[in-house]
Amino acid sequence: GGPAPPMQGKVTMPEAQSTEAPYSPGVWEIAFVQDCNLRCSYCCTGFGRFGRRATFMQPEVWRRLTDRMLEMSGKQRDIHLSLATGETFLHFDEAMGFLDHLRGLSTGQIDVEIITNGTVATSEQLRTCLEKKISLCFSIDGPASRHDAFRKSSDRKPTQRIAMRNWRRYRAMVDAVANGTTCQVYSVIAGEGRLRDVARFWRKRGVMRFKAIPAEPNRHLGRVELSEWETRRARYLEDLEALAFSEAKRLRGRKLAEEAAAPLGILSSWRRLNDASPYRSCGAGYSTIGVDADGTLYPCQGFFGYAERSIGDIPSGVDAAKLAEFRSARTRAEAGCSACWARFLCDGGCCAADPNAGVVIDAWKQCEFFKAHAEIAIQSHQSWCGYGTCAARPREGVTG
Repeated sequence: GGPAPPMQGKVTMPEAQSTEAPYSPGVWEIAFVQDCNLRCSYCCTGFGRFGRRATFMQPEVWRRLTDRMLEMSGKQRDIHLSLATGETFLHFDEAMGFLDHLRGLSTGQIDVEIITNGTVATSEQLRTCLEKKISLCFSIDGPASRHDAFRKSSDRKPTQRIAMRNWRRYRAMVDAVANGTTCQVYSVIAGEGRLRDVARFWRKRGVMRFKAIPAEPNRHLGRVELSEWETRRARYLEDLEALAFSEAKRLRGRKLAEEAAAPLGILSSWRRLNDASPYRSCGAGYSTIGVDADGTLYPCQGFFGYAERSIGDIPSGVDAAKLAEFRSARTRAEAGCSACWARFLCDGGCCAADPNAGVVIDAWKQCEFFKAHAEIAIQSHQSWCGYGTCAARPREGVTG
C-alpha cells in the first residue's frame, strides 16, 4: 500500500542465518497425537491427522526422541516444547509419560505449551497440567453462535459450552498460584465471523489479549477457498484497524503495548516499535524443528504430512543434505525480503504455507496481509505517540 510512515529509533537488521549454521533447536513442535475429537470444517491439519490415519506417539518412539532432543538441544539452557497439532488430551497419560521422561533426563528447563480445544480434559488432568507447569492455550472462537457453527464434535454436537467451562477452570487454577504457568485463548475467525465480535467477547470475560487469525486455506481436507480467505482477511484487517486506533486513542499517555486489549500480533508489533528492535526471522530449520507421531523430522510443524519435506527421522537423525537443501530453498524464497519496507515488523513470512508448492514465502498472497498488518501497527502507534491520526489509506490488493 505505498511507502510506510517512518519508524522511531534506529532499527538494525540481524545477521543473515547461515545455511551451514549448527542445528541446535530451542523449540520442538511435536505432533504427539495425530487425531482430534472435533470435526472443525476449516481445520488446516485435517483433524490433526495430516491426511493420514489417526495415531499417537508410542513409547519406543518418544524414548528415542528424548535421546535425540538432548543430543541436539542439550546445550540449550531452555527448551520449549509445543504440543499443538492434534488433541493431546486424547492420550494425555502417554504424553505426560514422555514429558516426565524428558524432564528426568534433562539438566535444563523444559517449558511446555499445549494447544487444546478444551473439550476432553478432566479436572484431574487440568490439575496435573498446573502441577507440571504446563501452559494451556484454549482454542475457542468466541461467541457460541460462531464457535459452534464450525467446531462440532464427531457426532455433530456443539462444543463451546464445555470448552469455556474448562477454560474457566484452568484460568482459576492459574490465577490461584504464582508458578509461571499461563492460560491463554486462541480464536480462529471463520465464515462470517468478525474480529470485533471476538475481541468484545473476550474483553467481557476479562481477557485483554488473545491470539487470533482468519481461517487459513485448507490443505488437508481438499478445500482451498482462496476467494473466501481474501474476503475474511479484508474483514479481519478492517476490524483490526478500528480496534488498534481505538486503543491508541484510549491509552494516549499510557503504556500501549502493555495495557491494550487486542490480539497478540498487534501487541508484538507495538512492542517492537517501542524498542526499535530488529525483526526475528522464522525459526524453521534453524531454532525450530518438528516431529510427527511416527518420528519423522521436519523443519517445523507446517510441513507435517508432506514426506517430501522431511529432513530425517529420530533413529538416523537430521539428514545434513536435506537440511541444507531446505535452508538453501528458504534463502532463495526470502531473497526479496531485504527490499521490503515491512521487513522490520515481519518474521519473514511462513515458508510452510503451501508445502505442495515447495518452500515459498508468499503463498495465498500472505505478504499483502503482513504489509497491511504492519501499516496498521505503524499508523496506530504513531497516533498513540501524538503524531496525528495517520488516517488510513486504501491498502493495495486488500479488498472486501
